[in-house]
Amino acid sequence: MACPSFIKILLSVTVITVMASCLNKNDETQLPANILNEEEFTKVIVDFALAESTSNINVKNLPADKMDSLYTFNPLTENNVSKSQYDSTITFYSKHPALYKKVYDNVLEELSKMQIKTDSAKVDPAVK
Repeated sequence: MACPSFIKILLSVTVITVMASCLNKNDETQLPANILNEEEFTKVIVDFALAESTSNINVKNLPADKMDSLYTFNPLTENNVSKSQYDSTITFYSKHPALYKKVYDNVLEELSKMQIKTDSAKVDPAVK
């Protein structure tokens, strides 16, 4: 009869261990060394969104001296991120959709803040 009680104890310990490991799974996913953290990745994606939007502006009325800066902005270079690091970061976050969504929520928040600031400046030039 000692065997069944040992099995019960072993089974209980196993169940408790499994439950504890599930409870400890939160959004604290460890980032590998070459992966951009949430803040860095957010900034890069915001910069890509801004670069894309500048490529869509009407350049007919843009002074010639501003033309070069319009097309030379590279979000990766500006943020000291290599192409391989960016690709690895995209791959990592695509495998962790909850983290990816959090980054994109941050991106939308940052772009919204910029839009509000721009709209405020148009309405009231004193607002900075």
